[in-house]
Formats: sequence, structure tokens, C-alpha cells
Amino acid sequence: MNRRVALFVLFLTTAWGAPVASPALLQEPGGGGRPERNQPGPWDQDVLVYRVKPDGETGKVATFERAGVPTIARMKDGRLIVAHQHFPEKDDVAFDKVAVRFSADNGKSWSEPAVIEVKGLPEGMRFPFDPTLVPLPDGKIRLYFTSTRGRIIADNPPAIYSAISDDGIRYTFEDGVRFGVEGKMIIDCAVVLHNGLFHLYVPDNGDAGSMPGKQSGEGVGYHAVSKDGLTFTREKEVRIEGRRRWLGNARSDGKTIVFYGTGEGMEKGGGFWMATSADGKEWKLVPNPPIRGGDPGAEMADGDLIVVITGGPRPGTPSANQKRRPPPDNRRDGR
Repeated sequence: MNRRVALFVLFLTTAWGAPVASPALLQEPGGGGRPERNQPGPWDQDVLVYRVKPDGETGKVATFERAGVPTIARMKDGRLIVAHQHFPEKDDVAFDKVAVRFSADNGKSWSEPAVIEVKGLPEGMRFPFDPTLVPLPDGKIRLYFTSTRGRIIADNPPAIYSAISDDGIRYTFEDGVRFGVEGKMIIDCAVVLHNGLFHLYVPDNGDAGSMPGKQSGEGVGYHAVSKDGLTFTREKEVRIEGRRRWLGNARSDGKTIVFYGTGEGMEKGGGFWMATSADGKEWKLVPNPPIRGGDPGAEMADGDLIVVITGGPRPGTPSANQKRRPPPDNRRDGR
């Protein structure tokens, strides 16, 4: 295993310290190896589902265990669909794959996870990870995702790709790269269709060969636009003040785009931020519900806001214990 890649997975964190990167970067093309599940990793976390009332009342309504980096959308038939990274405890074949869940009652109940199928993946390409769902006007749904080829990230930087589906489970790979920047770590995109134009956002994760955790792109995100959702043109970077990252998802109501990002919110106790934009370029922070977590997504349901977000490490897991461990110079044995 490439040590630099492993470090990237363990140390690409949210503002509150919990890892949200996918360990898919660790796997050989096509998968097959059993992950070190007794080590800290995203499998120590869950996706949490919250319902936020118009008056701000917020309550957790569901937990998707051993999951992360969620995205949520509404399908043509009215159902909600959530895609997330899936880390089942006793299923190596499905481990670290993208799975989807459906809700026919606006988020009150959810189906069991089903791992997606992707036809036509190029040889040597890793299975999709870090999913983003975008419903299309013709009723289909497009999956934007991160992938890469080869073992060494510095030599084969990840980029954003896409696949198309009629039902949200069975996808067909769409040829070509949707977005990439030479020498940069391009992962974890957000895409939204707004007034006939696709807007794609990616947090500034630094150079592909740089040591993780030392990125200088806090508050800065890549921005690209496309008329067909396939060929994107890079625009000027987007910016937001404070300790915030463009790691999350975006939603449009036809007039305004709302971005749900990772980092300090306007309300104390919040682990994510919200901002609005009319053109996808200039952004203004707005109040957020006091929900902790990272890489959030959201969708409206019966006038409420359904938020899906990666929670912190579960108590007692290796990731939680690692956070509690004192630094070496504070240990009594002096080692």
C-alpha cells in the first residue's frame, strides 16, 4: 500500500476533525483486498439524517450505519434517493462501494442499501466513490463521482467522472473526464443544475503529491460550468470567508442555489455552513441549523429540509479512540 495515499485517507478531515475521505483511494483497481478494519477509517462513522422544520426545529430521523459522504436528490417518480459510501462489516464484496437507498414517504423511512452497478468502466479504473446525484430534465439521474487509475496518486491524480441511470441503481459510464486540474487533488465534487446550466464545485485539496492536511485552500473552491453536464469549462474560483471548505452538495429551486458545505456554521454548534447564490459565482452566508458533521447534502420534503451528513466517529471505534489518545510528549512512559 502506498503510504502517501494511506495518509491522505486518514488525514483529509473536516473542520471538526473527523475523516470523511473515502478509502477507495487505497484499493487496487477493481478492489479485492480486505481493508484493515481494525484501523481508524471512514467505516467508523455513520450517515445521519435530519429533518429541519421551517421554524428551525431540528431532529434526527434516521442513521445509515457504517456509511459516509452522502448525497440526496428527488427522482422523477417523487421518491428521494440517497447515495453514499458503504462499509458493511461482513461483506467484503460490497465494502467501500457506492450504495443507494430510497424513500417513498419523504424521508420517514428508507430502503436497505443496494450497491450500484456501473457498466462500461474503463479497464483499470477504480469503482466510483464520493458520489453526487443530479436529476436531469428527462427523468434520468446522473452520478458524478471521483475515480483514478494506478496506485500512486502523484502519478495518477483523481478526477471527476460521470455515469447515467434510469432507476438510480444501474448506471452506464459516460466517456471522458468531467473535471480535472493537472497536478491537483480533484475529489469530492458537488454539481447542481441551475437555470439550464450545470455548476460543478470542488474543494481546493492542494497538490496531488502534497502531504495531506497542509492544504492552503481553506475557503476556496474550483468552479466549472456546462450546458450539457458533460463538457465543463473552468471558471474563476469561488470563495467563502472563515474556516469553511467547499465540501458538500448544492441544490437549486430555480431562482437560488444553496450550497451546504463543511466547516464552521453561523450558529454555534453547527458543523456545516450554508450559503446562497443567484449566479453560482458570488455567495452569501445564511444561517444554518445546529447540526454537526461533514460533507452534507439536503433536499426539500413536505416543506421541511432533509439533511444527510457524515457524523463523527462512533464511540469506542478506532477513530474515536485515536482522537482521545494524548500526544506523545504527554504520555507518562515518555515514549
